[in-house]
Amino acid sequence: MNDHIHTLLRILPACDLATTEVRWFAGQQSGTAQLSALPPSQRTELIVPAALSNIYRAELPKQSLARRQKLLPHLLEDRLLSPAASLHFGLNDQNNKIIAADRKWLTQYLSLLAGHQIVPSAAWSLYDFLPDGEGWCVAADQQTYLVRTPEGQYSQLDDALIVEALIGDALKQDLNLADLIQNSVPGTNLLQGDFAQRSQWRFDWKILQTPALLLSAIFALVLAGQIGDWWQLRSSKLALQREMRQTYAAAFPGEPVFDPVLQLQSKLRDRGGLRSGNGDGLDLLLQVAGIAGNGLQLTQLDYTNGQLSLELPDSQAGSLQSQLKGAGLSAETQPATTGRMKVLIRAQAVK
Repeated sequence: MNDHIHTLLRILPACDLATTEVRWFAGQQSGTAQLSALPPSQRTELIVPAALSNIYRAELPKQSLARRQKLLPHLLEDRLLSPAASLHFGLNDQNNKIIAADRKWLTQYLSLLAGHQIVPSAAWSLYDFLPDGEGWCVAADQQTYLVRTPEGQYSQLDDALIVEALIGDALKQDLNLADLIQNSVPGTNLLQGDFAQRSQWRFDWKILQTPALLLSAIFALVLAGQIGDWWQLRSSKLALQREMRQTYAAAFPGEPVFDPVLQLQSKLRDRGGLRSGNGDGLDLLLQVAGIAGNGLQLTQLDYTNGQLSLELPDSQAGSLQSQLKGAGLSAETQPATTGRMKVLIRAQAVK
């Protein structure tokens, strides 16, 4: 079994669409095979039989290729052998050669190839393999002959005697058609205009499978981390709110707690220690509440001239004073009523 993969495979089918056997040419090898049994290749090119195409020459205007294609039926109207609507035209920017191919056959054969998972990268007219020149050119192929006249007319003949009679004693260039197909590159790819190649690129999603899984895992970890941070912040916020409510409730037993911050701010303002626009007293009170925690038996709270006064039992005053000094606050104690003591607090650091 030959498992060699050819770089380029050219196929020459019959004019009859019912015949799926084609001639193939690859490098210096050639043969015949069904479309389903062609030699493997990296690239396939289609050759349109001579009987289904023709070559014309005409002076073309200096316009874009697409615009000139639209003008071709009108430029060649009196020279075409078939109605312009039944033909597909191909041309290039390098010369004034125009190739007309049978549109219906080309459409159906490209569809037939697609059914066999064959997508040709180019389509050439068989006549286009004949080299340009000023003399006669004859390319023999089995029992047929492709002929190009000095005037640039092309024909296919099946009788060598007719070819000799037509050319006579004129100089001619004798070539082998199979050699031309194997070793030369025509100038006009017919896959243009309505038959222009569509991208055959197919993205292989499998190559992204591993990176996609890794990215998904990273995204999941980041998302989980963000959710964890959010939950931690939310828990901290709720704990702080709960602590503030408990501290307020401990400081003012029996009083309903709605918004401890606003209620503390209101009490300080009522006592004259917190004026509009000044949040220092509230900040100091919240700082002290965070240090002291729960369990204070607060009986009196006052804020005057930047000094916060808390009245506590003797057993709690000393401990609170130590905690406040450890936090960098100025805290002093002085006797209040029997069994109770005031803790006087200022925001400045201990010197």
